[in-house]
Amino acid sequence: MTTVTPAPETSAEERALILRAQDGDTAAFEQLVDLHQGRLFRIAFMVVGDRQDAEDVVQEALVLAWRRLHLLEEPDAFRGWVAQICARRATDVVRRLARRATSAAADEDLEAGSDGSADRSQLYPNSSTATDPSTTALVNAQMAALARILRSIDPAQRTCWVLREIDGMSYREICRVVDASEPTVRGRIARARAQIVREMEEWR
Repeated sequence: MTTVTPAPETSAEERALILRAQDGDTAAFEQLVDLHQGRLFRIAFMVVGDRQDAEDVVQEALVLAWRRLHLLEEPDAFRGWVAQICARRATDVVRRLARRATSAAADEDLEAGSDGSADRSQLYPNSSTATDPSTTALVNAQMAALARILRSIDPAQRTCWVLREIDGMSYREICRVVDASEPTVRGRIARARAQIVREMEEWR
């Protein structure tokens, strides 16, 4: 199972970028985009399960973040704040697709194209990149299986699990993102985790 990575604190440099961006500095905001775009894509992709939809979600989230950045009172909250925008947008997309009874993305979307937007290093940046073709094939198969399972999980549970296991957020941060109590968040993650462990048994 994915190891949870502790969320990094806002550095002095990033805080300065946030403050400059709040003053209307587009170059500063572009640097923030560079810092956070990868993790936002991971969140969006694991929630919606489709590379193109995930890219659209991130783009829309960043546009909305730029428009609302002046409303952010505490620069240190930027990381969770922008993740909240992205996660909520991703969840909206999942619900819309469910209403339309649209099938989720093909498993091959998990394997990166030349742009690397959905490769293993982006989804799991702290893991070592396998060079052995057989190992790479196994990892891709595991990721495809995980994606299929995630698509069968309730969107609210899926979002909480992704924020915890993929993005490494604390329970308190997730509560703010999804606007739910800690017991609710813990329950959602536990149910999602139990289903994933059960259905991924063959890969253990």
